[in-house]
Amino acid sequence: MALYVAVFVATMGISMVSPLLPVYAKELGASGVWLGLTFSVFAIVQTFVGPFAGRLSDRYGRKPFIVAGLLIYLIAALGYLSAQSFYQVIAFRAFSGLGTSLIFSVARAYVGDMTPKGQEGRWLGVFATADIIGFGTGPLLAGVLREVVGFRSVFVAMAAMMALSAFILMWWLPRHSPAEVLRRAHLAGGGEREQQTPFAVALKDRLVLAVTAHQGLLSLAMGASFSFLALRLEDGLGVGPMLIGLAFATQDITGGLAQPLFGRMADTYNRRVLVAVGLLINAALLACVGIVPSYWLMVLLLFAMGASGAVSQVAAGAVQVVAGRRVGMGTVLGLGSASNGLGIVIGSVVSGIIVDIQGLAAAFFLGGAIMAAGVPVFLFLTRGVATSEPERVLQPEFIEAAGGT
Repeated sequence: MALYVAVFVATMGISMVSPLLPVYAKELGASGVWLGLTFSVFAIVQTFVGPFAGRLSDRYGRKPFIVAGLLIYLIAALGYLSAQSFYQVIAFRAFSGLGTSLIFSVARAYVGDMTPKGQEGRWLGVFATADIIGFGTGPLLAGVLREVVGFRSVFVAMAAMMALSAFILMWWLPRHSPAEVLRRAHLAGGGEREQQTPFAVALKDRLVLAVTAHQGLLSLAMGASFSFLALRLEDGLGVGPMLIGLAFATQDITGGLAQPLFGRMADTYNRRVLVAVGLLINAALLACVGIVPSYWLMVLLLFAMGASGAVSQVAAGAVQVVAGRRVGMGTVLGLGSASNGLGIVIGSVVSGIIVDIQGLAAAFFLGGAIMAAGVPVFLFLTRGVATSEPERVLQPEFIEAAGGT
């Protein structure tokens, strides 16, 4: 519960500034590629740091890394508040990439440690509501603050939320997950220490490669398109801050609320099919974002994207946990973090160049095409590979380690 609450508050704070940074940087003189970098430069750092953050958390425990990531975001929020040029905005955005690497992949690894076999979809479906709904409500709150109090109040609120999340985790989250407690007790009793799988060896496992490639292509599509969504709404449709926040919130809140339902589906039905269907529907809807003529049609599109995206995300997340059991949870989540960062960087930079030439709509056409291309890649890599495991009941010693009765 402590991890859930802290991640919810943290993601709300992080997402508050995401739709505002391109607008903020544009006011400070940024254009084209610089606008794309404003959204995505954090991912450059994440690409290099993410794999090692997950692996080091396997060794030293998850909690210190998550708390450190929150404190880094706190510093970044204060940096945005004092920025005088778009170069400074980009610099603090890059610094926040270190925080991203330490928070999200490590938090998911913590949950993956605790997830029973056969219940990956249900557990991740519930936990995913924390960051997805947090990401959805953040822009909505930011829009209200920007319109009622002022632009800089958003950064103050972000800093306060990072501080609150760090406090919650420092006091209430155990340093190690229950599964890690049992593993360490095994080692203390003379058990053999597990060897970490090298990244190159892990990627030879087709299931690991599939979830890593899926994460990269999905992030490539999102980086190519969503770095320009705020400008599409503000410049293309002429809406104000509160309505921009509502638009961003629609997709994420819808997806978050749908995650638990689709999580159970992912434990019952073919996960490969769910990933493919969700991606294809989402790709078509994303392409339409570039041409939709009115704000409320845009909101309807984002609502549908939230639901269809939840189908593929929760199924892919469940497969990722299964892959983590094969080569190490921290290793797989770290590779996913790096793939996510690389996809966002490449997508936003390439899209920034295309937008300068073809206009804003081209960014969403490109994003939809990339997302659709991810379907055959995922299906090819997972052919003949088990994407789920037989369900098992939690053993009494696991429940006791978790603090249950």
